[in-house]
Amino acid sequence: MKFTVVMADPAGNRTAIVRSGVPKSERAKVAAAIMADPALRAEQVGFETRPLYGKSLGRLEMAGREFCGNAARSYGYLLCREKEIDHCKIEMSGTREQLEVICDLERETSAAQMPMPEKLEMAGEEAEGLYPLVISRGITHMICVDREFDEAFARRMIDKFGKGFSAFGVMFVNGDSLIPVVYVAETDTVCCESSCGSGSLAAAWYLTRDEKDGFHGYNFEQPGGTITVNMAKRQGRYAGTVGGKLTLEEPVTMEIED
Repeated sequence: MKFTVVMADPAGNRTAIVRSGVPKSERAKVAAAIMADPALRAEQVGFETRPLYGKSLGRLEMAGREFCGNAARSYGYLLCREKEIDHCKIEMSGTREQLEVICDLERETSAAQMPMPEKLEMAGEEAEGLYPLVISRGITHMICVDREFDEAFARRMIDKFGKGFSAFGVMFVNGDSLIPVVYVAETDTVCCESSCGSGSLAAAWYLTRDEKDGFHGYNFEQPGGTITVNMAKRQGRYAGTVGGKLTLEEPVTMEIED
C-alpha cells in the first residue's frame, strides 16, 4: 500500500499528516512505519479523512484518537496553503467542535482555536504535593508549576493517574518555560515532546484563572520552540488560541506491504 505524508514542524513537535485514503484498519501499521523512519523524525501521526460536520474543510484523526493542538494548526495551515486562503475550519479527533485556524502564509504562522477544558481536579502524592489536573474531552494535563523537569516523576504520575484517560500530559511550567511529557493510551506510548499545543493551552487556562477578566497572552518556550497562547476571560468563561511558527516539508510517498 502506498500513501503520502506531509511533515509539519510546529515548534519542533514534528507531525506526520497522512493524506486521505488510508483505511482505519491499516492506520496502526502505517503509523508504526512512519514513526520508525529516522528520516522523518516524527513525534506523532495524524490521518486525513472526510469531515463529519458541515462547513469543515477537512478532518484529521490522530493515530491514538487523541486531541492535539499542534496537529490541528498544522493541518489547518496545510489546507490554507493549498487553497491560498488565510483561515479555515477543520475537525480534529478528541473534540466535537469545529476549529477555526488562522494563518499567515508569508510569515509561516498558524493559530488554532482550542476547545476549552471541562473541569479542574487535583492529584498527586503525599510526599510530592498535589497538582492541578486540567481535564478536557480529548486529553488531560497535569500542570506542575515551579517544578523542574523530572521524567521519572512524569512517568510515575502517568502510571498513577494517566492510564484512565485517552491521553495524559505532564507539563513542567517554570515562568515562560514549559517542558511536556505526553502519554497516549491507544498506542501505549510516553513521549518527551518538543512542544505541546494542548498542554500550553491547559497551562494558560490554569494560570488565567487567577487573573482579572480581559485578554492574557503567554509565550511558552519549549524544547523545540515557542508556542503562543492567547486567552480571553470574561465572567468565568474562557476562549483561546494556540499558535506560532510552523513549517511544512514537501510531500513524500511511502509504501508498506499490504
